[in-house]
Amino acid sequence: MATLRSSFFPTGDESILNTPTPIGAWIQNLQQSIPAISATIWCIAIIYSGLVIGRTGVRFSIYPAYTLMAIPIFGVTASMVMVSGDYLISAIILILSTLAMKYTIRCIMRSESFGDLSLAMICYGIMPLLYAPATLVCAAMLLLVLLVRNTWRDLVVTLVSLLFPIVSIGYWNWCAGEDFSAAASMIWDSIWTNSEFRFFSTLNPVSIFLLGTLIMMALCAVSLIISDRFSLKVKSRALMRFTALLLFVTIATLLLPSSTATSFALIAVPTATLLPLIFVRMGVGFTETLYRLMLIAAAGNMVMMSL
Repeated sequence: MATLRSSFFPTGDESILNTPTPIGAWIQNLQQSIPAISATIWCIAIIYSGLVIGRTGVRFSIYPAYTLMAIPIFGVTASMVMVSGDYLISAIILILSTLAMKYTIRCIMRSESFGDLSLAMICYGIMPLLYAPATLVCAAMLLLVLLVRNTWRDLVVTLVSLLFPIVSIGYWNWCAGEDFSAAASMIWDSIWTNSEFRFFSTLNPVSIFLLGTLIMMALCAVSLIISDRFSLKVKSRALMRFTALLLFVTIATLLLPSSTATSFALIAVPTATLLPLIFVRMGVGFTETLYRLMLIAAAGNMVMMSL
């Protein structure tokens, strides 16, 4: 429903395209030739990513009790606030972010293997090739990993895996007779290119209320991580700390001049991983009220943006 609304009734700056990147520019050209299929792929990406995030939280027991609240929270964050018209890029960013979180959770909670850590970092490393503001996430990733796996080997694996995609593209360009650093230069220029996206121009009173509800839920989850030391297992606490900081970093991508509504595809995954914590650790009356307010605001926002 959110995709249909954004396709037929785009509002504000939702239709603004992302600034060109080495792979993103090619995907944008592809979307122009298959617009309907691109919107369908975006829908499928939301459903797939939501189910993966929900299943991963249960499978690896990252919360004190089993909960599937990650699925609706993910759907609301990814598609009910605003939807980028760059459907293909947003869909790929969504899937990459989901897989990166899945491998990170498996690494911290279960395997502690360099393989899972490397796969997660490769997914994060591919993102700047599609969406320039995602470079901020990659830049902060070394610090975030240091908080949960503070050994030199972990940091080396993280750094090498993050750089692998951009180095591979550079090597490909060099073999084709171009400059090795052309891809990195393109990403750097794209980061500081003004996309003309104005976040607040797309918001209405209902969407502001929806964002306020999500922010309240996020602050409650962070407060539980900080104050209630014995509510989480050691590994779960480390993962929640990583996720909370990742959420702040992804929100910060909206501050970059090249940001667009695609940033919500980045924000949705850590939000959906973090927020279910409040439903198993706080009072039912309070959390149920917040949840109902979120759903009402999400539905109201769709109506307001369609008018």
